[in-house]
Amino acid sequence: MTTPEIHATVFDHPVLLVTCPRGWEAEARHELRRALPEAHVESLYIGGNIMVLLAGPLQEALDALHEASTSVVAHVTPVAFRLQIGRGREWLDAMREAARLYLTPPDPERSFMVAVDRRGTHQFTSEDAALAIADAFVDGGKPPVDLSSPEQVLSVEIYQDVVFMGMNEARDLLRKELRRMRRWAPGERPINRAALKLREAIEEFGLVLPPGGRALDLGAAPGGWTAELAGRMAEVVAVDSADLEERVAALPNVTHLRLRTEELDPEKMGRFDLLVNDMNMEPVQSAELLCELAPLLRPGGLAVMTIKFVTCHRRRHMVEASTALERCYEDVRISAMPHNAKETTAVMRRRAALPEAEDSAAGR
Repeated sequence: MTTPEIHATVFDHPVLLVTCPRGWEAEARHELRRALPEAHVESLYIGGNIMVLLAGPLQEALDALHEASTSVVAHVTPVAFRLQIGRGREWLDAMREAARLYLTPPDPERSFMVAVDRRGTHQFTSEDAALAIADAFVDGGKPPVDLSSPEQVLSVEIYQDVVFMGMNEARDLLRKELRRMRRWAPGERPINRAALKLREAIEEFGLVLPPGGRALDLGAAPGGWTAELAGRMAEVVAVDSADLEERVAALPNVTHLRLRTEELDPEKMGRFDLLVNDMNMEPVQSAELLCELAPLLRPGGLAVMTIKFVTCHRRRHMVEASTALERCYEDVRISAMPHNAKETTAVMRRRAALPEAEDSAAGR
């Protein structure tokens, strides 16, 4: 297995990665700018994550954040460089080599660990990455590895196809107290927010849902889209191995299939007038899954899918998803909904004639 070519960007000025609860990014940016008025603050493409480019010394910024009164800033991690990666295991070697090239080695006499926070889909685990990167610095028991209370931490933050790394003193990894976790009462935010996304799509695309029709909701939990569809159509089949919110599960026209979408038996499902997919998957995989289930739709039936921006390459995600969808759907339209900047929405109709593979997969 050949080590991929390394494309790294070493930062000229100190950089911080900051986390906050999803939905509170604007408030977190305000708190950071108030504490660090000279810094450049911007949200990353994955919700709840912010990057801060400092204008002054790192330690002064960390001290200011430590002393600042904040409500939604959670973790603060200094990083030294950024590396483009892929999802394959061959990138473990690339990450180890980049750490060796661009980070100051830890003190061999003081305790050490590699901490990996991985977001996205890869052919390696967070533990795989931690072990691989640690090999760049640990030799013969030096520095001594301590996974509970190390003095030095190599921080690795992975966002699908981008990884940030920094060699830090453990005391410099700030963990701020969260005083606000949600805008809504427990149980309300996920349903209301998800329902609003679907309402926006229905209005934006001018969708006409048959009141007497059937809808299939993939990855339905906690039930925002299911609840919205139950008020517009005769029957909704919600597919998710997780629980639906109690109010949704109790609706008389909702059937909850407690299993993963891949476990559906098409021969037992019947036909649907609408197929919706708000699953948190890489766009092309989500689109391919929607194609596999296209035979469950009546010819000309509607499908709605959210395209999740799992990396910063938004246009690539949209092109790849639409290309996959066009095998089984026509009139594919994509539009950004104002309620959610971290994804966009595709609406389409099932083709009258499907590729043979999709027909076969549905037992036809």
